[in-house]
Amino acid sequence: MQIKVLEFAGMAAALSAIHLPYNKECKSDCFFNVKTNAEGIMYGERIIIHPEDIELMRKLIKRGDEHAKVVRGINVWLSITAPIYWWCEMETYRIGHERLSSQSTMHSTECKDAHGPYLQQIKAKIPMGLELTKIDMFSYQTLRRIVKQRTNHRLIEWAEFIQSIKQLPFSDILIFE
Repeated sequence: MQIKVLEFAGMAAALSAIHLPYNKECKSDCFFNVKTNAEGIMYGERIIIHPEDIELMRKLIKRGDEHAKVVRGINVWLSITAPIYWWCEMETYRIGHERLSSQSTMHSTECKDAHGPYLQQIKAKIPMGLELTKIDMFSYQTLRRIVKQRTNHRLIEWAEFIQSIKQLPFSDILIFE
């Protein structure tokens, strides 16, 4: 199993949003600026979270999903190479989880130029252990659910997945706490 973080986004928006119900300004320093240069578009972002905002996020997360909207707005895109049997279990997490793209079994060497019933026979014989790469987007809220429900699972792939998301920004506070 291989997992690579491709992108992280939404922290500045989430920090701004948590203050709206209280009619207060965000205390954190969230800077987002789009700059264009000769090579294309460059994004600049800096986030310094104020300790009071961290405490507010913790408080809201502890109150449950309906209050933890802050982690619903923070997203990460991952490239994951895993066996088909693991992907079947990952489909449990449909809310806050979006598939951007997937490696296709139709374009594999075995299926090339196959059609009709012959293609169906070949696809039926694909082993569940075959690894496919997919690019998926997850909200931090969904990652919290996965950690809660899949920690100590019998499949080692879940332990590997959970271990890999520990490297995400602010995961110790927003996912694992």
